[in-house]
Amino acid sequence: MAPPPRRRLPPAQREKQVLDAAVRVFSRDGFHDASMDAVADEAGLSKPMVYTHGGGSKEELLRRCIRRESDRLLESVSGAAAGAPADAEVRLHRGLRAFFASVTIHRDGWSVLYRQARTGALADEVHAARTRIVDRVAQLLAAELVAPEGIDPATVTTPIAAALAGAAEGLADWAGDGGDPDDLASTLMSLVWPGLALLRS
Repeated sequence: MAPPPRRRLPPAQREKQVLDAAVRVFSRDGFHDASMDAVADEAGLSKPMVYTHGGGSKEELLRRCIRRESDRLLESVSGAAAGAPADAEVRLHRGLRAFFASVTIHRDGWSVLYRQARTGALADEVHAARTRIVDRVAQLLAAELVAPEGIDPATVTTPIAAALAGAAEGLADWAGDGGDPDDLASTLMSLVWPGLALLRS
């Protein structure tokens, strides 16, 4: 008896299916050892469909995974901070909590962004994604921090944002799968907020 025909999905849903599978495979196997056959098996699709909906090559598929995961992380942090009350401390805590929650929920995506792809062929893509996150954090800080007179505020907020992002990344890696987002955010806040408070308007 012939198997039932595969249900046709809109292209966007099929692409999501491929990217979801690819993130799991890249996280598990790394870029060099991952194969399009493995992605096809993980997705339950034929390899030609993976090529069609994944950009046509393994490199492009990883690039799309990086962009999606970084966009998701950025949207999570930005949304939490923007939707918080006016108090800067609360906004920062909620932004950090959203970061740690996103990393915990999408652990495979985090692995692709900050472990598997950082030193590979698409390291520049990861660097660009991280720069977007740092720039967004710097924008959030710029509304609260006061630069010395005559100093470009970006020269104050950007290094602080980069340090904050690096600390959050390191803490997320240290915590692994067992970290509680609230506890991790509170831990980092206890380290950075006293210094940030000195620079507030």
